[in-house]
Amino acid sequence: MRRTAVLVAATALGCAAGTVAVAAPAHAAAWTDVPSAALKYNGTLDRVDFGAKNAGWAVGAAGNFFGPQAKIMRWNGSSWVADTSPASFTPTDVAVADANNAWIIGYSLFGTTSLHWDGTKWNQVRYPLVGFPTAVSAAPDGTAYSIAGIDAASGGPSAILRWTGSGWVDPQVPLPPSSSITAVDVRSKNDVWLAGTTASAGASVTGLVMHFNGSTWKRIDVPGNMGVPGFQGTLHRIVVNSPTNVYVLRVRQNAQISNAILRYDGSSWQTINTPLNAAGIGLSSDGANGVVMLPITTGNRSQYMHYNGSSWTTLNGPARSGTVQATDADWRPGTTAVVSAGTASEPSKKNPFIEYFS
Repeated sequence: MRRTAVLVAATALGCAAGTVAVAAPAHAAAWTDVPSAALKYNGTLDRVDFGAKNAGWAVGAAGNFFGPQAKIMRWNGSSWVADTSPASFTPTDVAVADANNAWIIGYSLFGTTSLHWDGTKWNQVRYPLVGFPTAVSAAPDGTAYSIAGIDAASGGPSAILRWTGSGWVDPQVPLPPSSSITAVDVRSKNDVWLAGTTASAGASVTGLVMHFNGSTWKRIDVPGNMGVPGFQGTLHRIVVNSPTNVYVLRVRQNAQISNAILRYDGSSWQTINTPLNAAGIGLSSDGANGVVMLPITTGNRSQYMHYNGSSWTTLNGPARSGTVQATDADWRPGTTAVVSAGTASEPSKKNPFIEYFS
């Protein structure tokens, strides 16, 4: 799930180091640091997900490629605490259905890895060697899908997997030839969304969304050129507020297109360019009709761009030492809070952080 609460604040936009800088009024709601002893390690925190008010996890990594240490943080209702991983690996994503069902995917020197939370502990579950695990999404009813490919934003071959209750299987999605799925959002067993690209025409790349209604998959073409093979943009994230309010995050990469979010109303698409053509690396629902985008940053504060359905506003997180990047965010159900995860990188250390908006 990727659901975020509404961000409402008056902001002023400016340009600093290629990103959008903001001077928010002192009385405006703000992103604040969430201190935790569990975050006192030299490493990253990359993904966060909530399935219920007190069912949330964040994941990151320490160590190195030859000796990775999975870092798993669990919200226990009052604070973030560390969980123990049964495997040494680097997590790439986490998805939470409820307090008894959550998944982590990742990789190690020895191949792919996945964990499943059964309500008491994390158990290692085989993840088919079908590619690099890039994303996993789950719904409150326990439905979960994962995707794997060459990398998280690749235009190359990809694979789709569905959780059966005990393992991962291929759901046999009828994709057109030369397609690559790079994003997934699961709302229920009868409401599954995938996004990616296809080059079935040969010389050009176009956007592609697939929707499963419980019995059949429907192809929804995304209009506009995404470039040509080898020089193409990607649909990096998909967020489904409802079947008539769907957003995908378009990242230009090396294509001659703009960075944008694309909005689908059930019949047609709208292109919404990002402020100052900022490239996004994360996208979450705002809990209403819009989305929160996490842009690439180069300064000492995280940054959050909110599109409310008609206009953009931008907020920054607290100042930190080093170069700060928030990489994921999610709404905490049953509250007005949004939680984000990221890393502040210094020359000799990486400092993971969790930030909170309410």
